Amino acid sequence: PPVPLVGFLAVVAFGYVAAFTVAGGQTIGKMALSLRVTSDDGRPVDAASGTLRALGCMLVPVTLGLSYLPALFTTDHRALHDRLAGTRVVQE
Repeated sequence: PPVPLVGFLAVVAFGYVAAFTVAGGQTIGKMALSLRVTSDDGRPVDAASGTLRALGCMLVPVTLGLSYLPALFTTDHRALHDRLAGTRVVQE
């Protein structure tokens, strides 16, 4: 059935993003691009911020990608999920 499958995949995606962000500030894609997620003040992301950011990332498909618009049109280039969690993506 599609509903349990979608729910399961959402939980896996959330867990992946949250765990990798909290553990090292990078998902596998960010590692490949030499990017890292940090808190606004440059410290590593704590569990609460990483979880909140992962929840915000789950909004991307719901908003059809519109939650990335702030990253394109603001000077600090932070997407909605970064603004919600108080994080930013930086080049290593």
